[in-house]
Amino acid sequence: MHSIEIPSKQQIVEIPSDWDECSPAQVEFILELAFEVMAGSRSLADFRIKIFSKLTGLKFGFMYFLRNRLGLNNAVNERIYQLSQELCNWIFVENEDENLELQYNTITNNFPVLLENYYGPDQLISDMTLMEFKNSITLLDQYYEAKDQEEEAELLLNYFIATIYRPKNERGERRSLHNYIIEPEIFTKVPTWKKQVIAIWFSFCIKCLQEEDLDIYGIDVNLSILFPQTATSSNNTQRVNLGWTGVLMDIAESGVFGDATSTGQTLLYDVLLFLLKKHQDQPKTP
Repeated sequence: MHSIEIPSKQQIVEIPSDWDECSPAQVEFILELAFEVMAGSRSLADFRIKIFSKLTGLKFGFMYFLRNRLGLNNAVNERIYQLSQELCNWIFVENEDENLELQYNTITNNFPVLLENYYGPDQLISDMTLMEFKNSITLLDQYYEAKDQEEEAELLLNYFIATIYRPKNERGERRSLHNYIIEPEIFTKVPTWKKQVIAIWFSFCIKCLQEEDLDIYGIDVNLSILFPQTATSSNNTQRVNLGWTGVLMDIAESGVFGDATSTGQTLLYDVLLFLLKKHQDQPKTP
């Protein structure tokens, strides 16, 4: 958190410095405006001022607007601008092409429910099955590859969302993807920016599984050894299937989790821990 001291009111205001410090409502507010910036309909400076005002609770009353019309708020406006640029600069980064890129780096699913009855994966996709994961990354890669073709990209994005967001069963769990009829047209009602954010979040979760130190079932693990070819080039930064083909083929061929149906319904984390142990148990090369 950033802290702003207001001596005249003997008050300290705290403002989030990353996504995990924001409330779900703040996250949604920020992201909706962020996509306006990326669409070119809002300037970065105006975006940061709006976000700064929202996160600090700053409100502009009648006297502010009156003084503004008289040109008496220059010092105040300059200070607001300066603080907003300094404290709200964590949302976007410049990529290699010097274009703005949304930096949505969080493992928390800030949109756990869509359209009231469709539930998405838990934090760091911890409740996904192997079948669900395999289908999802295939659709997501196809979506990224088709991004220049608007209609096809939107259709693939809806298929991706319909695959990972499903109603709950009588046990309060998301319905199994096995024998589930995917209905992508339902998700045309969800704003495109929100579906794109979910795709970005999902991609970041995969990156974390491939590269970061993790706590899975209370065990500290690093799965990067399973993905020796995941070094991404600038041409593949959006592909999520890099390195996963061999991993999924390995588990399918082993039969350790039963037939194809049983294997597909096994939790992804269980599969990854099994493969990690299998790798660690291999004799070390002298």
